[in-house]
Amino acid sequence: MKLSIIIPAYNEEKLIGRCLTSILEAEIPVGYEIIVVNNASTDRTKEIAQSFPGVRVVDEPNKGLTKARQAGFAASGGEVLVYFDADTIVPKDWFKNALAIYEQSPKIVGVSGPYYFEGLNTIERFLEWLYYTVCFHGVNLIYRLIPNHGGIFLLGGNFSIKRWVIEKIEGFNTNIAFYGEDTNLTRRVAKYGKIKFTNRLKVISSPRRLRQQGVIKTLILYISNFFSEVIFKRPISKEYRDIR
Repeated sequence: MKLSIIIPAYNEEKLIGRCLTSILEAEIPVGYEIIVVNNASTDRTKEIAQSFPGVRVVDEPNKGLTKARQAGFAASGGEVLVYFDADTIVPKDWFKNALAIYEQSPKIVGVSGPYYFEGLNTIERFLEWLYYTVCFHGVNLIYRLIPNHGGIFLLGGNFSIKRWVIEKIEGFNTNIAFYGEDTNLTRRVAKYGKIKFTNRLKVISSPRRLRQQGVIKTLILYISNFFSEVIFKRPISKEYRDIR
């Protein structure tokens, strides 16, 4: 088995280095490749990524998260794809844990975990806890009630998927700009197998969107687009704000 670790990156010169360092320091028990998708960056993202040994940079000049995800998929050769956001820190045991979950059952086609934000204050940390213990389990219940959905969904900045499934669904929906893209992916992937979500696959992430956009507004945007994608099969938001 070979892993393709794919990191979409738009103007990530501040954080791409630590993301790649965490991946290279992790325990990866199988063969792998690391692909950074330089998504129309105008800063030193490409230069920094290329400075890491074994990291391949693929240029995607058409800006957009799903376009970058698709470009990474097209350039990859692994049987299992792993996607991280460029502002995440990956724990050393993430890959070992992910592969162990896949080995539990051939019906498992995707795995995912939460991302916990660094440097939160007490109120923000409480809201984060509330989201994962109340809102997230509520969403899981909704997914279980929908035909062809076996449970919790793939979280966009921290997930893995088997290559054959992406081929079956004909890749990522590049018509979606940002919000709702992971819900759309989950809705299509879940027809072909089970998705496993576990805290064993957590990553650490930057709180920049929460800080600059606001916790409440961010939650509203994510939740409203989730329900819009589930019910109407399209996200409600067509635009998003770049936050760096």
